[in-house]
Amino acid sequence: MFQEFWLEPGETPKDIKGGFKKLMVNPYFATILTVVLGVLLGMNGFMKIWGLFGAANQLLAGIGLLAVAAWLGNAGKNNKMFLFPMTFMMIVTLASLVIIVRNQIGMIMKGGADWGPYAQAGIGTLLIVLALELAVEGYRTVMRGRKGGGDKAERLPDLEVEE
Repeated sequence: MFQEFWLEPGETPKDIKGGFKKLMVNPYFATILTVVLGVLLGMNGFMKIWGLFGAANQLLAGIGLLAVAAWLGNAGKNNKMFLFPMTFMMIVTLASLVIIVRNQIGMIMKGGADWGPYAQAGIGTLLIVLALELAVEGYRTVMRGRKGGGDKAERLPDLEVEE
């Protein structure tokens, strides 16, 4: 599970000689760590970060629309039908995440907060940064596709509706 984070392109877990990196790419250790963290979260109040799951889910939908729009744009095909829903979903979800993070930081500043507001502020900030990075890269890809990316022979003809 953690191999994506610790291995270089083309490297396999068998290539690692030892140490912390070898432990992190071990599939048994990764499975046990994931299960233990899930059980701890379930036993210690998953409701404290439940609000982020909805935002993360909507963000994933927006990023999915972004991926399809970028792929179609890069292929030189019409992707206009994805641009408005994608933009709307990304803006609304990012605004929601900013509000969540702001509220959690406010709770932390008042004092006496347990681990929930810290986790929501940290994870929410991470989601915002990663989503903005993906949005910028997706926007560049979509714009590159509009400027002539993709082979013109591959483009689908525009469909005309007869009345």
